[in-house]
Amino acid sequence: MSGKGGARKPGGPLLIGLTGNLGSGKSTVARIWREECGATVIDADRLGAEAVKPGNRALDKLVGRFGREILLPDGSLDRRLMGQIAFASPENLEALNSIVHPEIIAQLKKEIGQAGERGEEVVVVDAALIYEFGIDQVMDRVVVVDAPLELRKQRMLAKNKMDEQTIGKVVSFQLDPEELKRRAHEVIDNRGTPEELRRAALEAFGRLAGCE
Repeated sequence: MSGKGGARKPGGPLLIGLTGNLGSGKSTVARIWREECGATVIDADRLGAEAVKPGNRALDKLVGRFGREILLPDGSLDRRLMGQIAFASPENLEALNSIVHPEIIAQLKKEIGQAGERGEEVVVVDAALIYEFGIDQVMDRVVVVDAPLELRKQRMLAKNKMDEQTIGKVVSFQLDPEELKRRAHEVIDNRGTPEELRRAALEAFGRLAGCE
C-alpha cells in the first residue's frame, strides 16, 4: 500500500522506518532525505558496527561463540568473515542476531529519545531488518525501497563488498520482496537512474512529511 500521509505521535518526531533488501538503494534514499529534507537518520548498520567494537560485550560474546578467528590482527571484528560465517547456516545467523540485535535496539531507542529531546521533527531509521527487529511496531510509517533481484546483485558485486555466493545466501535469508512491499506504507522503485530515484525519494518524503 502507498500514498498514506504521516501520522506523528503526539509530543514526538515522525518516525519513518526505511528498509529494503540487499542492494535496493535504501541508504541512498536515506542520504537524500538527510541532505535535502533535513531528516535525522539513524543507520542500523552504524549501530551494529559500534556494538561490536573492541571492548564491547557483544564482541566478547561473538568471540566466545565463533572463536578468535573472527578477529583481525588489531583485535577488531572481521565483518566480512563474520558475515560469511553467519550466513553459512540458520543457526549461525540466529546466534549472531541474538548477540548483536539487543545492543542495536537499545542504542536505537536511546538515539530516538535524544532526537525527540532535541525537537527533531522527522527521524528516519535506516535498517534492513525493520520487520525482523520488530522496529516496524514503533514506527509511524514504513517505506520500502525495491529493485529487481538481478539488478540488486549487480550493484552489490560492483561495490566489491560481497562475493556472489555470499550475496545469494544473504538474499535467501531476507524477507520476500513482495512481502516487504505488502507491509509498507510507501514503496520506492529503484530500477531507474539515480535522478529518477532522487525524484521518487523526494516525492515519497513529501507525502509523508511535507518535504518540498
